[in-house]
Amino acid sequence: KVLKRTLVVPDEKSDFEWTGMFDTYFDIWDLSSLNENYDIDWSTGLDGSLTDVKMQATGCLLSLPASQTLLEKGPSEWIKLDKKCPDAIHLNYNMFTCNQQHQYCGDKEAQMEAYNIYSHLKLSPSLLQYIPSKRPQFTGLGYDEMAIHSRRAGEGMYKWEICIDGTRKTCLSHMKVGSGNGNKFCDDRTLKGNCAIWADLNYQIKSRRFFKPNLKDYKFVLANDGTHDWDLDFKGQYIAANNSEWLRDFGARFQTEMESGKFSEQPLADVIGVSGYIKKERIVWGTVDALSATLLDLFSLVDSKYLLG
Repeated sequence: KVLKRTLVVPDEKSDFEWTGMFDTYFDIWDLSSLNENYDIDWSTGLDGSLTDVKMQATGCLLSLPASQTLLEKGPSEWIKLDKKCPDAIHLNYNMFTCNQQHQYCGDKEAQMEAYNIYSHLKLSPSLLQYIPSKRPQFTGLGYDEMAIHSRRAGEGMYKWEICIDGTRKTCLSHMKVGSGNGNKFCDDRTLKGNCAIWADLNYQIKSRRFFKPNLKDYKFVLANDGTHDWDLDFKGQYIAANNSEWLRDFGARFQTEMESGKFSEQPLADVIGVSGYIKKERIVWGTVDALSATLLDLFSLVDSKYLLG
């Protein structure tokens, strides 16, 4: 379990780290559930009191190997480190990295605790309303049934040697090394099923002979990374999250506040920014656009009943 201590969130100092959780002006996250269930300190990491030099002198600034050990050994290692560092432990920004793609490091108990924490992360209502299945013009049309990631997981169709090899590689990359789950979840039968679903969807949409009258069977939400022109094969069959209206509303709110004199003459980033990254930025709109669009895509995928890809 998470030790009964305050969790100090480190400052976000680069584009790669920035999540917008500190910078509440942008109204990207709803962190109320997270704060209700865990004791989160959002200020200490920003005030400079936990400097790397100071933490390193106490032995409580973890190296990358030490961070990985902390995660891999689980709660027993946490308790030992807790006794060594009763005031603060600096994870050195390595907490969420692992050799496996998208796989949280740690034993089973540590992984479940991480998932519990993540389950409290929610988008703000102002952004969440733009998930496709929640848009009134798409309600009841089947877009909440299936979501597809842009990677062509079914490439090769029924040519199993093409489709299965690529899909197996992706499947295994999501399994923890040594867990033995690869044979359980990435076996030929499962992979053929994934390829067959894709082939059936693709063929029935393209073939009017087998195209069902119920068009809801073919609707899906797409998270597209731009590697394929989906309109070539599936025009009219999918929708994707769109943050344009959210950005326009945000821009209008900012303009109104600017004209009202709410902001002083100092650099705008210093006025609305909280994290180190935003405070040093002078053009933040592109970053806000990219983050909000990415989050809408991610939450759109998990919002559907079935995910293919």
